[in-house]
Formats: sequence, C-alpha cells, structure tokens
Amino acid sequence: MNCKNLRRFLTAILLVGGVTLIPSLSAQQPSPDEGFAAPRPTQIPVDTTPLEKPVPFDITGIVAQAFNRKRPLQMINPLAPAKYGDGRDNVSWDPDNPEKPKGVILFGIQW
Repeated sequence: MNCKNLRRFLTAILLVGGVTLIPSLSAQQPSPDEGFAAPRPTQIPVDTTPLEKPVPFDITGIVAQAFNRKRPLQMINPLAPAKYGDGRDNVSWDPDNPEKPKGVILFGIQW
C-alpha cells in the first residue's frame, strides 16, 4: 500500500469507528425512565371526627328552659312531676338574705 491509500484507509477506519462510538459516548440513557419506579406513599388513616368546641357562655333562664323542653307548659304546672324541676333554678336570691328571693330570671347569660 502506498502512503496515499494508507491515509485514506486510516481515515475511513477512524470515521467508521468514530461514528459507531458517538452514540455510546452520549451523556443520556436511551430511555431515562426505563428502570425508574417512583415509590408509592403509604396511606395513613386520618381521624375525621369533628372537634367540639367548648361554649364560652351558658344561657339560662325561663325562656331558655322553655325552648329546651318537650313540654314547656309543665314549667308553670304546680302539680308537675319533679323531673320538670321545682322552679328554684330561675330565681335570683338576695345576697344579703339568702332565704329571700329577689326576682325571676327570664333570660340570663353566664360566662
């Protein structure tokens, strides 16, 4: 082989070798997500019961009791059974003389 043919032969081998090496020199994988599987999150049961907030005040009095009872007319019945109450819950008492009632509580708010 002469020098000119040898140069063409080596150039052809380098080109063919370079062309075959170029895809293998790529920085990326042929398909990047081929072997990747994302981890699945574990499911944790959540308690969904609503929280009861404490009421900052209490509504008392004859009007409030009448709305809370099934039979509000039993509140004024003197012959009503004891389960309907005796009426002392809605009486305001004199602080100086605790045996003497001072008035009737129609509607009251305690906090």
